[in-house]
Amino acid sequence: MKKKLKIFVAIYTLAMIGVFFFSWKISLLMLVFLFMGCFSCGILLCLNKAYFKTNHWKNQFLFTKNFISNNGYRDNLGRNLDIVNLGSNPALNGFFYEKVRGANWATGSQGFPMDFEILKYYHSYVKEGGYVLIPIMPFSSISNFLETRPQCWSDSYYMKFAKILDCEQVNKLPNFRKVLLKMRFPLVVNPKLAIFIFHDVPVDSNLLINEQTMQATELEYDAKKWIKSWKTEFCVKEYKDFWGEKFNPFFDSGVNMLSEMIDYCLYRNLKPVLVTIPMSSYLANEFTLEFRQKMIYDFVNAANKKNVRFLDYMFDDRFSNPELFNGSFFLNMNGRKIFTDQVVRDLGISN
Repeated sequence: MKKKLKIFVAIYTLAMIGVFFFSWKISLLMLVFLFMGCFSCGILLCLNKAYFKTNHWKNQFLFTKNFISNNGYRDNLGRNLDIVNLGSNPALNGFFYEKVRGANWATGSQGFPMDFEILKYYHSYVKEGGYVLIPIMPFSSISNFLETRPQCWSDSYYMKFAKILDCEQVNKLPNFRKVLLKMRFPLVVNPKLAIFIFHDVPVDSNLLINEQTMQATELEYDAKKWIKSWKTEFCVKEYKDFWGEKFNPFFDSGVNMLSEMIDYCLYRNLKPVLVTIPMSSYLANEFTLEFRQKMIYDFVNAANKKNVRFLDYMFDDRFSNPELFNGSFFLNMNGRKIFTDQVVRDLGISN
């Protein structure tokens, strides 16, 4: 963008000089416009730089601390990881590695396509024979449907991946030029963001919460709110619509991609493990047995052609106690540690 601005200024200056020989008044007016434009651009760029220091910007990329620089193949001890996990928000809020060398590679909202891209770029961090946890959530099987919903997987969704992936991968992201523009000049794309320079938001500390913050009636409401949100997100009215005909292509696509991820790990002497993450009893009770079978277990059975290990904790009574959660869906820090410790023990990993 800076190069384009320099070219524009150079062409504009030449035009201004050419016009001077015909009308010095028009040339002077052009000079005033050029000065005002440069001044405005300068102010905007200064504000843009200031915005990068706000919590509103930084909160979007807090997860990046889990991704060590990819420079120096196998030179960094941080690469010799025993276990890593991919996944979306439940995984981000689900795993906390204290007793083993592990890394949480969930970034928040994150579908299988971005799981796979992260795996491709960072797999060398995991030691030979190390574990790669691939979380399966209630709607993982049809998550590719969200590619048809720009309001769900928007430029902002892809921005965070542009922060951590290789440049060749970034160049293949949808609307990657616009994504990169938003990364470098967010205030140029959306000047309204300048408000956060003067009235910032708090640092996002949700991952540090160590206790349940909701009462029983609030948890009931929160669970139903999640269900309503998912129905809106996937454009359905009833549970049975989730395995309706319109989702068949996305289910098949999900099966193929999960199978590819498993093969990718096995080819590189890594141990892929399919894993479901607990949810509180309030939310678990919202999912029927038919839903669980068709959306989770049928999906796993179809994709797991290599019969890799499948650890199922989603409706496990050991982890359904609401005190282990913050809200009805995401584990709090205490629950995260208890759950991760159980996963590590079930896999037989020792420090």
